[in-house]
Amino acid sequence: DGDQHTPYNLPVAILGKGCGQFDGNLHCVYPMDTPFMNFGLTLLDKVGVHLDAMSDSTGRLSGL
Repeated sequence: DGDQHTPYNLPVAILGKGCGQFDGNLHCVYPMDTPFMNFGLTLLDKVGVHLDAMSDSTGRLSGL
């Protein structure tokens, strides 16, 4: 619901390859209600920032 600004079940596009950290031409689908911070945690790993968890994350996303 865009009026509530809730970060649930959002479509996300990553443009570019992040200096070679991301493969191109991917379409990834994750289970409904996967915490959005799992995406953030995965992105941080890709740029060399390693955290155990952040916010409501439950782990990293595979396939990125």
